[in-house]
Amino acid sequence: MIAAGTAELPVQLWQIFYTIVLPVLLLAGTGCLLQKLFRLDLATLRVLNFYFVIPAIVYHSVLTSQVGGGQVLVVVGFALSLMAGMSVLTLLAAWLRGVPMEQRRALLMTTIFHNSGNYGLPLQDLAFRARGLAVEATTVQTYVMITQNFTTFTLGILLAAGGASRRRWRENLRHMAKFPPLYALGAALLTIQIERWLGGSAETVRGALRPFWEVIVRVRGAFVPIALVTLGAQLMTVARGRHNYHVSLSVMLRLLCGPAVGLGLVYLFGLSGFMAQVLLISTTTPTAVNCMLLCLEFDNHPDYAARAVFYSTLLSPLTVTLVIYLARSGLLPGLAF
Repeated sequence: MIAAGTAELPVQLWQIFYTIVLPVLLLAGTGCLLQKLFRLDLATLRVLNFYFVIPAIVYHSVLTSQVGGGQVLVVVGFALSLMAGMSVLTLLAAWLRGVPMEQRRALLMTTIFHNSGNYGLPLQDLAFRARGLAVEATTVQTYVMITQNFTTFTLGILLAAGGASRRRWRENLRHMAKFPPLYALGAALLTIQIERWLGGSAETVRGALRPFWEVIVRVRGAFVPIALVTLGAQLMTVARGRHNYHVSLSVMLRLLCGPAVGLGLVYLFGLSGFMAQVLLISTTTPTAVNCMLLCLEFDNHPDYAARAVFYSTLLSPLTVTLVIYLARSGLLPGLAF
């Protein structure tokens, strides 16, 4: 547990920033630099992440998961409840601030869909590695990511397409079907069932398929640098300048209200210790890049979403560092372990 002494606070915050948040920034910064120098093919990077690396993460995490079925339901319920709470808060804030009706769907997407994958997974890995709990933390975060991604490519499509009436339901369903992590989840669950059917022979089959498993393990190991470099490269494409969007409102809701709602849900769900810390930290990540991509695909204020992604990512180290400190410090009842 980190001591809560006021005199030590700057040192503790710096230690958290330096060991956990800075590596994330350095890798994302590398992506920014590579994009500036070489103009990377972002479409290829997105395919590499979405169709290759993230499915491997999902498959590996489910097969090696120490999280029980009941805990999975808690994680999924927490993630969905966070989205519901943020939806109500965002719509209320949009009404109070007078956000134009045609921008509210884009605003809502920037606050309920957060970067649980190529930001959240490396963050959890770094946050719990020193305690020997990196695998457990990233496993929990994987289920947050699956919930977020599934809702992004179902509810998110409906929200983004709401500004483009020419889109038909059949086309929306086609986009929903293109969700590789969902197929990876199905494959992992099928693998677990097959192992149960094989019984004592499962170990022999597992040994024969060892080379295939080694590939998945190595791809999983490459996830952190590839995901964060991709994030940095994508951020370099965001146009800066004058605009008439309520970006500051979006950033405040995502980075400040998100963790606040998450903390309330931690106590509402009766969570404590490790699980409470992981789920609280999961709420700190900035707006998801997929939100920007969907708004671009459906021409629903993509510049709004892009700016929200950029500025929330730029400012996230401040709030991420503070929330990690609060989660560990013992200042929040029930979270320390």
